Amino acid sequence: MEKQIFENAVARNSRRLFLIALSFTKNHDDSEDIVQNVFMKLWNGKNDFENDEHIKNWLTAVCVNESKNCLKSYFRKNTTDLDSACDLYSFDRQSDLDLFTAVMKLPKTDRVVIHLFYYEELSIKQIADLLDVKETAVGTRLHRARSKLKEMLGDEWIHE
Repeated sequence: MEKQIFENAVARNSRRLFLIALSFTKNHDDSEDIVQNVFMKLWNGKNDFENDEHIKNWLTAVCVNESKNCLKSYFRKNTTDLDSACDLYSFDRQSDLDLFTAVMKLPKTDRVVIHLFYYEELSIKQIADLLDVKETAVGTRLHRARSKLKEMLGDEWIHE
């Protein structure tokens, strides 16, 4: 892989991949390790990418798989508490912080599909393929997560 292409991929995707990993692990250190592993696989890989979108999709798939593998690890016992995760980001509006806090309180399966659908703008089919589940399962998880978010945030919550 050419150095410039690699550096561009890192610059464009680091934060996005970190947030994907964090949505799985809820752990800052594990998420950083996952992102580093993803970029090591990109650098050492023999892949021929067609364009930046192809690289982005490949990185997303590898990040999801690395995150799943991290969760399977026998040694993974400690997670960052929610307040520490919230401290990693600055939010312009209180409503953004409220939403982030609520999303991070969801069960992992719901939290991940919300992140991939709304923040990564992946389709239900793409999410199903990444997570190796049926599209109906993704739809069900999205519906369940939205219901839980509405319950947590209340009807009066409006994103400005």
